[in-house]
Amino acid sequence: MFHLAIKDMRFSKVKYGLIALILFLIASLVLIVSGLARGLSDDNISMLAESEATEFYVSTDSENQLDQSGFLIEDLVNDVPTEEGWQPLITHPVRFVHEGKADEKLAATMIPVDRDAKLYPGVTGGEDLTNDASLNIIVDQTMKADGVSLQDTLYDEATDLTFTVVGFTEGQTYRHTPVVYVSETVFYAEEISPNQVANTVVIFEGNDTLKASIDSILEEGEWVDKSAVIDAVPGHSSEQMSLNMMIFFLIVISVFVLAAFFYIITIQKLKQFGILKAIGAKNRFLIGSTLMQVVILSVFSLGISVLFTYSMTFILPEGMPFHFNLGTISMYSGLMFLVSILGALLSSRRIVKVDPQQAMGGAE
Repeated sequence: MFHLAIKDMRFSKVKYGLIALILFLIASLVLIVSGLARGLSDDNISMLAESEATEFYVSTDSENQLDQSGFLIEDLVNDVPTEEGWQPLITHPVRFVHEGKADEKLAATMIPVDRDAKLYPGVTGGEDLTNDASLNIIVDQTMKADGVSLQDTLYDEATDLTFTVVGFTEGQTYRHTPVVYVSETVFYAEEISPNQVANTVVIFEGNDTLKASIDSILEEGEWVDKSAVIDAVPGHSSEQMSLNMMIFFLIVISVFVLAAFFYIITIQKLKQFGILKAIGAKNRFLIGSTLMQVVILSVFSLGISVLFTYSMTFILPEGMPFHFNLGTISMYSGLMFLVSILGALLSSRRIVKVDPQQAMGGAE
C-alpha cells in the first residue's frame, strides 16, 4: 500500500506537487489568520486574561463593561481590609507625550496597584514598582515599538505630571492600549482620578463571605466571573467572531477544493484501479493507498505551513498584533489534516464502483 502510493506520487510529481502547494497556501492562510485573531484578542484583553482575579463586582447597569462601572470604595476600604482577598481595579485612560515629542501622543491605560497585591504582574526587565510617592511607572513591553526605553519620561498633559519608566512587564494590554502601572500612593496623592473611586472590585478566590460583605457595603452591583467581563470588553467579541468566521469559511472552502482535486485524480486513474482490481486488489487496499498519499501530502504541507507561520513572527512589524500560539496552531493543523482526509474520502466512492471488466476492456 505504502509503496504503491509512493511510486504513484513519484510518477506524477507535478500533479501531486500542485496539490501540496494548494494545501500549503490554504493552511498557511488559516494559521496566519488564527495568529492575528489570537494577537488581536491578547491586545484587547490580556490584562484581564492574565490577572489572577476570578470574580468582578460591577454596576448592575454597566452590562459588565468596566468603563461603565464605578463605585465609591472609601467605606469598603475602612470596613473590609484588602488583606481578606479583594482589590479595587481602576482603568484610567491616559495620553502621554514621549520625552517632549508633543506631536506623538501615546495612548495607554493607567492602573494603580499595590506592589504587594496580586494585581501587580511584576517586571520582565528593569526595576520593580515601589509603594512610595515617586513618579515611577511600569509599562507593557509593547511600548518599546514606540521607542520607549528604561528611564525615559512620559508626560501626561491632563495632570501635568511627568513619569519615569523604570521597568517593563509583559502581556498587559487593555482595549488595544498598553497598560501602565503606577503606585496607589501616587495615584491618590496626585488625584489623577477622583479619590477612592474604582471601576470594579475583584476577588481572587470564590469566598462567599467576602462577596456578601462587599455587596452589603457597595450595593447596586453584581458579581460576574472573568469570562463575562472579557466578553463585554468593547470590540472583543465582534473582532473574534469576524476572524473566526473567516477561518471557518476557509476550512469549508478547503474541503471542496481538496475534494475536487482528489476526485479529478481518481477519475484519471479509474482504468488503473480497474486493472488492479482485476488482478486481485481489494477496495480497502486501493482506498488505503489513496489515503496514504493524502496523509503524506498533508503532513508535509502542514509542517511547512507551520514553519512558515512561525517565521512570520520575525517578519511582521513589532507592533503587529500577531501571536503564534502552539495550542491554537496545533488545533487548526489537526483540523486541516482531518479536512484533507475528508476531501479524499469523498472521492472513494468512485474507486468502489470501478468495474474491473470495463476497465480491462477500455485499457490499451
